[in-house]
Amino acid sequence: MNILILHAHDMGRYNSAYGHATPTPVLKRFAREGLIFRDAHCAAPTCSPSRAAMLTGRTAHEAGMLGLTHRGFNFNDPSRHLARILADNGYHTARAGLQHEYAEATPDPIYDEVFPDLPEMNRDLSTAQQAASFLHNAPESPWYLWVGLFYPHREFLPHDPERDNPDTLTVPAPLPDTPRIRKDMADYHGTVALTDRAIGEVLAALDASGQRDNTLVVITTDHGVSFPDMKCNLTAHGTGVTFLLRGPDIPTGRACDALCSHLDLLPTLLDMTGLAIPGDLHGHSLRPLFADPTTEIREDTFAEVNVHACFEPMRMVRTKTASYIRLFDDDLRRPLGNVDPGGAKDEWVEAGWADRPREAVQLYDLRFDPQERRNLAHDPAYATLRGQMERRLAAWMKKTNDPLLAGPLEFPKGVKITSREALSP
Repeated sequence: MNILILHAHDMGRYNSAYGHATPTPVLKRFAREGLIFRDAHCAAPTCSPSRAAMLTGRTAHEAGMLGLTHRGFNFNDPSRHLARILADNGYHTARAGLQHEYAEATPDPIYDEVFPDLPEMNRDLSTAQQAASFLHNAPESPWYLWVGLFYPHREFLPHDPERDNPDTLTVPAPLPDTPRIRKDMADYHGTVALTDRAIGEVLAALDASGQRDNTLVVITTDHGVSFPDMKCNLTAHGTGVTFLLRGPDIPTGRACDALCSHLDLLPTLLDMTGLAIPGDLHGHSLRPLFADPTTEIREDTFAEVNVHACFEPMRMVRTKTASYIRLFDDDLRRPLGNVDPGGAKDEWVEAGWADRPREAVQLYDLRFDPQERRNLAHDPAYATLRGQMERRLAAWMKKTNDPLLAGPLEFPKGVKITSREALSP
């Protein structure tokens, strides 16, 4: 069985496969052809840590990825990467486009074959062409292809005024409905449309190559969209991800509401290819959900933030009915440098967002507050639930040898961390 992973950048679940009015017909059609996971979460809602966790089946801190590769952080064990595991078991591995979980080197320490970097203009379409070229000339041996798309990361592309009229768009749930934010969202629409087009070109090449029936296709993203209170946050607005699977033994046109994590991807792929699953992974194979999407494979999932641009140590545990977030820092000022520039951020900064108080402990009842806006951490009626969630988190931190248990985090020499006072990354 071949493996194709298409990975978008900063898309969350904001596409039409998840019911949003975005111009993403390819994703919507793909969801009908496979299995859509509606409650999937990343393990770290920042770029490099999310990828490192997903592609090793370990937490970001276990993979050594406390921050971003281009700011000096690096992967600690290339042998644990999915591509290296597959290569060691007879797969030809290739990468087209963006990777963001290890430092670049020549030769590449992870993949057998790497397509050259491309200029920024239309780079996702060029990446799709590179992937298509690989598919049309794929080796006889089983292969694994990673297609890393840059978009819909900011800066957004201009929107199509005929298709994406800002006055008829709905803005992301945490944000107010204003002209400037609608314009920002319209530009997101214009950008994610390019993502969808690039994915479509790769899938068309797979079909034309005659390998569709023997290829597992995964479409996902690293974390939430790049708007305030989303990317780099531990509510579902930040951790919720697109997660679509299509391939052998996977049901078509089904939705799965089971709680799952990016950490479940690696054990799933190893299970489906008949390879041994290391005992120290923190994920679960999703194969039981292929047979019965109504079952559950996990009671909870976890996520972390350490450094994006600024230092912001946080941990989260989530069940189907509750989420618990804890900030491990005495400085509760909001690090605005962890929010990418854009119209939505400008709107909130001008309204005094930086001065709004933050709470170190947050508890949300997802049955009545799915948007995670009403903090119940100090409500006596929720004291028992808070205690249960605190114990879940503490046990996970101990099991994964979380460095926060030893006190303030230590970082490699030379890493770049933006000051808490900075307005932008």
